[in-house]
Amino acid sequence: MSLYQDKYRIESTRLRGWDYRSRGWYFVTICAQRHGRVFGEVENGEVRLSAIGRIAELELQTLASHYDNVHIDEHVVMPNHVHAIVMIGGEHCFSPNAQANLRSTNVGFLFASPQAGSLSAIVRSYKAGVTRQCHELGLEQVIWQPRFHDHLLRGDKVISAVREYIRNNPVNWKGDREAEFLPR
Repeated sequence: MSLYQDKYRIESTRLRGWDYRSRGWYFVTICAQRHGRVFGEVENGEVRLSAIGRIAELELQTLASHYDNVHIDEHVVMPNHVHAIVMIGGEHCFSPNAQANLRSTNVGFLFASPQAGSLSAIVRSYKAGVTRQCHELGLEQVIWQPRFHDHLLRGDKVISAVREYIRNNPVNWKGDREAEFLPR
């Protein structure tokens, strides 16, 4: 944390110099408010989604239909967070089996408000869609923790490893050191 105009602020976790509107594969984690188990429970290595969890799953599955250049790869809705691989704009220089002619990088901004088509705008749209659907059903609780975590995936091995991590997340839930202490 640092001071800005006599107020503490949390430093950005975004990759400095990377344009988050550019083509890329991003591993995204979005957490529930205070890591509460609002999306469901894990029983016998399988996620049993709550009403909010079902909405979060459906909105994630339909997110790509709102954008021309977005695809949701592997994903999972866990009791207190959502993991997804978000692909923006098709292939790029770090895509699996990338073509040699795609070897260019798009850098050009250091910090700005979320711009249309950026990863931040996509995540914001997803969170808003889930919240809106929940409110329409009378579920008024605060769902999301502010911000989200992301990691730019660079290459086949990393993408495969993250896919495997996401697939195994429900099975590994019981061994999660935080799972036992999280609010229900």
